[in-house]
Amino acid sequence: MGILPLPARETEGNTCDVDKYYMVDWVLPPTQLMDLRTAQRAIDEAGRRLTEEGHRVRCLHSTYVPAQRRWVCVFTASSAETIRKIHEIAQLPVPRVESALNLSLMDRLAS
Repeated sequence: MGILPLPARETEGNTCDVDKYYMVDWVLPPTQLMDLRTAQRAIDEAGRRLTEEGHRVRCLHSTYVPAQRRWVCVFTASSAETIRKIHEIAQLPVPRVESALNLSLMDRLAS
């Protein structure tokens, strides 16, 4: 079950659906493995702060794969720049942000 995108405000105060998804994928060296719960809380708090400022963004899913030292997060937001801003506010390295598709949502909309 996918999570629907957040509604976002346009400049005139109207709303539109934010249907953009982004994926952030880190490979964490063992010597730099951070407390991921703390990092996740910092991302969530930065997202709340940006949302209060009018930027609609949310981390939908976060998964860590220990055997590969990979941390993958999926966001919904109006732009990749908003995802980068979250990481700056959370004082985390600004990762590469890739556009993504929510295939679960696409299947539901087609039926």
